[in-house]
Amino acid sequence: MSYERPQELLKPVRRRFITLTFAIALLLELMPLPVGSTRWLPDFVGMLILYWAINQPRRIGIGMAFLIGLLTDVATAGLFGQHALAYSITAYLVLLRQRQLVMFNLGQQALVILAMLLANQLIMVLARMAGGAAFIGWSYFLPPLIGALLWPLLNKLLLLPYRHHSV
Repeated sequence: MSYERPQELLKPVRRRFITLTFAIALLLELMPLPVGSTRWLPDFVGMLILYWAINQPRRIGIGMAFLIGLLTDVATAGLFGQHALAYSITAYLVLLRQRQLVMFNLGQQALVILAMLLANQLIMVLARMAGGAAFIGWSYFLPPLIGALLWPLLNKLLLLPYRHHSV
């Protein structure tokens, strides 16, 4: 009998691990990279908010997504509140269907994550344009595609410390 998802028990997730993942994601956002390479990098903080909202909804909800978004706004010196607004809206949308998303396989989850990351980008573009900025261009919507492609890898990496290893 073959199942698409592993039927193993996972150890409980520690709050320190969740905090560490967000710290690493913020450091990745702040890392100086060559000009032009940021056009294809996904929003790692946004991906983690979606991951933890799906897998640990009691720890990462709309309020935490908003606070992490404010931290991201301060760290990246962007328009204050754009990340907070985008993250809280997409966290809300994910939490609406969280019980279904947990049952999806990684391919189905990646499609949902693509839609949520596109929504993140769209909200941020609209917030900037409401502030008087010009449209950035369609290449701004490439990182969500890369993020959706990286979703299975992110899942595997974040589950590694919590798998029970049996001999």
